[in-house]
Amino acid sequence: MSNDYPKLRFLEAIPLHSENDLQSGSENGVAFALRDPTGIAESIVAVSAEALFAIQFFDGQHSLLDIRAEFMRVFGAFLPEEKLRHLVAELRQAHLLDDGAFQDYKTQLERQMLAQPFRKAAHAGTSYPAGPVRLREQFDSFYRSPQGAGMPNGIMNGPAKTKVLAAVAPHIDLRMGGPCYTFTYRALAETEPADIYVILGTGHSGLLNCFSCLPKDFETPLGMVKHDAEFIDDLRRRHPHELFAEPLPHRTEHTIEFQTVFLQHLFGGRRNFAIVPILCSYAYPMLTDARFAREKKIITDFTNALHATIAASKRRVCVIASVDFSHIGQRYGDPQPPDTAFMQRVSDADKRLLADIAAVNATAFVETTERIDDRYRVCGFAPLHTMLASTPAKQGRTLKYDHGFVDDGRSVVTFASAVLY
Repeated sequence: MSNDYPKLRFLEAIPLHSENDLQSGSENGVAFALRDPTGIAESIVAVSAEALFAIQFFDGQHSLLDIRAEFMRVFGAFLPEEKLRHLVAELRQAHLLDDGAFQDYKTQLERQMLAQPFRKAAHAGTSYPAGPVRLREQFDSFYRSPQGAGMPNGIMNGPAKTKVLAAVAPHIDLRMGGPCYTFTYRALAETEPADIYVILGTGHSGLLNCFSCLPKDFETPLGMVKHDAEFIDDLRRRHPHELFAEPLPHRTEHTIEFQTVFLQHLFGGRRNFAIVPILCSYAYPMLTDARFAREKKIITDFTNALHATIAASKRRVCVIASVDFSHIGQRYGDPQPPDTAFMQRVSDADKRLLADIAAVNATAFVETTERIDDRYRVCGFAPLHTMLASTPAKQGRTLKYDHGFVDDGRSVVTFASAVLY
C-alpha cells in the first residue's frame, strides 16, 4: 500500500544551481539535494525540478495515479509509471520515506546508539582535525587569529570576583566561525570555572518533547568529556515530562559536540569538569499561540526544573547556549543575495535580541522575536530562551558579533559570543 501512496519524511530541499543558471534565470540544469536534517538517513539524493514537483504529493494521501495526473495537468506531459516507481524506490532505499522500512531502520539505530558506552565524535576529521596535535594547533590558531580573542591569561582555579553563570557560543562550522567561539571560552577561562557545564544545543531536526538529554560521555580527539549523572538525575526528577525518549538526534548533531571540544581544549588535563548535554527545539509560537498549550507547559516545566536544579546544586554550574543567529539569502528562502542595506537590517534585529539577552529578559526576547515573526530565521531561539528562563544571572554583555558567507556569498549566517553574570 505504501508503494502506491508514498509518504515523504520531513526533509530539506537544497537548490543546486550553476552561476549561469542564476544569472539567466534558466531552469536548465537546476537540481535539488534532498537531505535528512536529523542525520538519521545519511544519504543525499539529488532530484530534478520535475521530480521535486512530483515529490510534493508524497503525503500518503495521493496515489501514484494521482501524482501522474497532477504532473500531466501542470506539464502537459506523461510521467511514466516506471519512472515514478523508480523514484519511490530510490527514496525508500535512502530511508527518506516515512514507512515501515524506515521505522525498522530507526529502531535499529536507536538500539545501537544506546548500547554504546559513549557518544562518538561525529565531526572529527571533517569540521575539525581528528588528531589531538593538529586539533590543538587549529584551536590555538582560533584564539591567535586577528578575529579571535587572544590566548587566555591562565586558567582560574581559585575564588574570583566574577562568575560566568551562562554564556552564548556559536555553533557555526568551526572552519568559518572558530575565532568567534574564543571570546566565550577565553571569558570562561579567565573567570571562576564551573564544575558543570549545561550545554543547550540547538536541535535542528525537531523534538516531540522540545528537549532531549543524552546521559552519556562525549568522545573528543583530546579525550573523553564526562557527563554529570547526578545533575541529570536531579533534573529528571524535577521535570514531569519525558527527557530521554529521543536519542537519535544526538547522533550527528554538532551543536553540543563543538562545545565539548572547546571545553576539553580549554580545561582538559587542567581541571575537572562535567557536562549535561541537552538538545532544545521549539519556536516562539509555542510560547505565544494557544494552540501549543502542550508544548508551552513542557517548556515552562523544563525551565523551572533546570532553574531549581541549578539552585539546588552545591557545585558551580554554567549554562552554555550553542546557537547561531540569522540565516539569510537564497539558501534559506530569500529571493536575492543580501545587499548592504539588508545586512544592516539583519544586524539591527540581531542586536535587539542580544540586548534582551544582556538584560537576561526571557519575556522581552520572545516579544522581540514575535514582533518581526522571526523574519531572519534565528537558529537558536530554543536554547537562548531556555537559558534566559532558567539562569540566575542578572546581567550580561556581548563579546563578539560576526557573520560568515555560504553558497559563494549568496547566503549569510550571523553568530555571536556573549556572557551572563
